[in-house]
Amino acid sequence: MVVFGIFGGKKSSGDVNIEHVLNELSVRDGKVIERDDVKYVKSISLDSEAKNMDKVLRELRKGNVVILNVTEVSHNKLLLRDIVKELREASVGMDGDIARISQEKILILPGGMKVSHSEQGS
Repeated sequence: MVVFGIFGGKKSSGDVNIEHVLNELSVRDGKVIERDDVKYVKSISLDSEAKNMDKVLRELRKGNVVILNVTEVSHNKLLLRDIVKELREASVGMDGDIARISQEKILILPGGMKVSHSEQGS
C-alpha cells in the first residue's frame, strides 16, 4: 500500500508509525486537548463503588457519548440496577438514549441521539 507524504512524496506503509500519528492527533505537551465545539465518545470505567458517576453525568451534559465499563460493579446487582436506572433517567431526561452493548459495557447517548434497534435477521 502506498501513502502520500505531506508534500506529495510517496511513502510505503512500512514507513508510517501509526501509533505516533494517532497519539499526536489530540495531544499537546502530554495533555488531551478538548474543544467545546466538538462532541466526543468517552470510555469511562466505573470504580467498584460507582463513586465516579458524576463524571459520567458531566460528560453527558457536555453532549458527549459515553461507553461505560461496569465490570467493577457487575458483582453487585443492586448497585448495578440503581446505576442503570439513574443513567436511564438522566439520558432520557435530556432526550438521549441508553443501551447495553455487552455484559460489561453500556452505551449512554446525550440529547438528540438515539440507538437504532434493528430487527433480528435484517
